[in-house]
Amino acid sequence: MELVLVVVALALSGCWAGLRMAVKARREVRILRRVNATLEACSEQRARELQAALTAAEGQAAQVEAAHRAKTEFLTSMSHELRTPLNAVIGFSDLMRMNEAQEPLTHRQHQALEQIRDAGARLLVLVDEVLNLADIEGGRLALNVERLDPLLVARQVCEALRPMAEAAEVELREPPPVAGLAARADRERLRQVLTALIANAVKYNRPGGAVLIEARQSAEGVSLSVHDTGPGLPAARMNGLFQPFNRLGREASDVPGAGLGLAVARRLIDAMGGRLEAESREGEGAVFTMYLPASAAQPRALIASPVPAADLPEATLLYVEDNPSNVALMRHVTTAFGRLRLHVAQTGPEGLALARDLRPDVIILDINLPGMDGFELKARLGEDPLTRTVPVLALSAGAALADIRRGREAGFMEYLTKPLQIPALAEALSRALSPVSTTGDIAVRAGTIDAA
Repeated sequence: MELVLVVVALALSGCWAGLRMAVKARREVRILRRVNATLEACSEQRARELQAALTAAEGQAAQVEAAHRAKTEFLTSMSHELRTPLNAVIGFSDLMRMNEAQEPLTHRQHQALEQIRDAGARLLVLVDEVLNLADIEGGRLALNVERLDPLLVARQVCEALRPMAEAAEVELREPPPVAGLAARADRERLRQVLTALIANAVKYNRPGGAVLIEARQSAEGVSLSVHDTGPGLPAARMNGLFQPFNRLGREASDVPGAGLGLAVARRLIDAMGGRLEAESREGEGAVFTMYLPASAAQPRALIASPVPAADLPEATLLYVEDNPSNVALMRHVTTAFGRLRLHVAQTGPEGLALARDLRPDVIILDINLPGMDGFELKARLGEDPLTRTVPVLALSAGAALADIRRGREAGFMEYLTKPLQIPALAEALSRALSPVSTTGDIAVRAGTIDAA
């Protein structure tokens, strides 16, 4: 009997323990369900917040992109609008300097003319720098990377800037020869960067100072350093060195500039796969060093193309342009060239009709024409058997890479940009009037940089 009671007691205690465990489990299940519901509610709330944040970020990104496009369009438009009056300022200044032998100027007039020409050139540099910055930031920078000897480019830049250095009483030391130097870069962009660096080293130097260019080859690539003996920069200013429109406290100095040259230079070197660095100590000058990727192959020989003389053969020239100052400038230029008979049309349809009647030896087109733009006019000329073989040159204030690329695709023999460079026009006309001239390739003449 006692054994039975013991068994019953054990059974009852086991049942009670099981009951307690079941109650506890059910309580924990209810707790877990409440926690899970809370977590799901929090998760849904967080997901809604993240979705709202994502939507807001997408909206902000769209606004930033729209603002960036608007800025780029404004800069491009501003460049075009500034180049048109600069065409007259620089062009007529050059003509007056060319004609000084026939029409002498007084000393004061000559000084004023030089000031006008210098101011126009500075404004053109600023326009080009702003346009370059817009192209880089807009992702429209077109590079022609090739194997080259950067030392040859540096020596050419030194020769071009030597008069500037002599006027500033600064010794410009060309880089010593280095055998087998080879790098990968865009020739014209490298020339642009070196021009900015060496010109700055001269401008921000002191009378009796010096500028030294050094080149070194390593397994990683080529380094080019520009040393100057100027006042240098304090350490606190170095962080803003490559920021656009930052003149590092020299806004009130006599040295002209807008603080864009170094910003554009660094972005160009970055785009070519290199880097640009600077070191400076106040009172001890500065060193700017660019590093370019190495090239195993030898660079191509650099062939200089002399600018042809303005003694052009007798020919009939049709100029389609609606701006009176540009027409007046072209009349003076063609008169200075000699035996060119100039005819002018002010609209696209008028130019097309005159081209059919005259069948000129060369046609020069502005792009923004009333009635029919230059691209449409070029296409219509190419479709007409009477004008199909006439060489056509573009002369436009549109100097953005997209404009130049479109001109190349349209088949212009050459694409000249305003302000007009008279030697570039002479060379273009010489090629167009040559018996072996062809229209298969387009050459771009932008400012003082020639890029085929």
